[in-house]
Amino acid sequence: MKVLLSYLYDRLVLFLGVLTLSSLAVLLFFLFSLPVGPLFYCFLILTIVGVGLFLAPDFVRYHRRAVKLEALSRLAPHLTEPVSAEGSLHQQRLMETVESLRQEVARLEGQLAGRQDELMEYYTLWAHQVKTPLAAMGLILQSNPEDSEAIRQELFKTERYVELVLGYLRIYSMNADLQLERCPVRPIAAQAVKKFAPQFIYKKLSLELEDFPNQVVTDQKWLLFMLEQIISNAAKYTERGCIRIAMDQADVLSVSDQGAGIDPADLPRVFERGFTGHNGRAESTSTGLGLYLTRRVADTLHNRIEIDSELGKGTTVRLFLGRPKPKRD
Repeated sequence: MKVLLSYLYDRLVLFLGVLTLSSLAVLLFFLFSLPVGPLFYCFLILTIVGVGLFLAPDFVRYHRRAVKLEALSRLAPHLTEPVSAEGSLHQQRLMETVESLRQEVARLEGQLAGRQDELMEYYTLWAHQVKTPLAAMGLILQSNPEDSEAIRQELFKTERYVELVLGYLRIYSMNADLQLERCPVRPIAAQAVKKFAPQFIYKKLSLELEDFPNQVVTDQKWLLFMLEQIISNAAKYTERGCIRIAMDQADVLSVSDQGAGIDPADLPRVFERGFTGHNGRAESTSTGLGLYLTRRVADTLHNRIEIDSELGKGTTVRLFLGRPKPKRD
C-alpha cells in the first residue's frame, strides 16, 4: 500500500493531465450537445487498454525499483529521504552513497592487499633465513657422521617444511612466474627422485623409475614441485616395498607406492587444504598442504590429477600432462 501511494504521488502530474483532458472532452461534448454515451464507452476502453499496456507494467517496474532502494536504504542509514523510485534529490544521494561505498571497499581492499604483501615478505624472509642454520646443521652432520642418520632424516623433514612454506607463498603469484616450454619429463622425475634418495635408503625402499621419452608443454619448476609433493607422500606413508614412476603414451605420469593406502572415506577430501585424514592423524608431522598445493598448481597449469588407493595396499597418483593437439586445416 505504501508503494502504491508513493507511485500515485510520483505520477500525480500525469494523472492530473489525464483528468484535465478528460474533463475538457466532457465539457466540449456538453457545449456542442453531443451524446455522452459513446464518449463514456470510448473512455472506458481507453482506460482498460492504458492500464493493461502502460500503467500496470510501469507500476511493476516502479515496485521493483522501490524494493531495491528500500534495501539499499537499510544498508545506508544516513539516507534520510523517503525511499522512492523517482526524484532527483534521492537519486543524487543514492549515487553519492554508492560512490562512497565503492571508495570504502577499494580502501579496505588496498589495506588487505598491503597486509598480505607484508605477510608474504615476512614469511619469505623467514623461510630464507631459516635455511642458513639448516645448512649449517647439515655441514656439522657431514663432519660428524657417527650416529647421525636419524638426525639427518629430521633435518631433511625440516627442510621439506621450509620448502612447503615457500611453495605456499609463491603459489599466489604463480601466474606471474610461469614459463611454459616443451621439456622432457623423465629428467624432471629423476631430479625429484634424487632429492628423496636419502629417505629411500634410510627406509630401505626400492624405486622403479621407468625410461620414458615423453615431452610435454609445462613449467619445469612447478612440475618438479608437484612431483616432489607426490613422492614425499609416497615415501612418508610407505614402510616397505617399492615406489614406481611411469608415464604412458597419453602423457599420464603415475607415481605408485605399496604403502598404507587411503581410507575410502578420506579419498574425496585429500585435496582440501589442511585435511590430513586417518593417515595424517597417525603421522604427527602431516600438514595437509602437500596435495592441496599440488592440486592448485595442476589447476593453474590446466592439468588434471587423480588418485586411486586401496587401504593397506597402496596408492597411485596420476598427473594428466597431455594437451590437445591443434587441429590442422
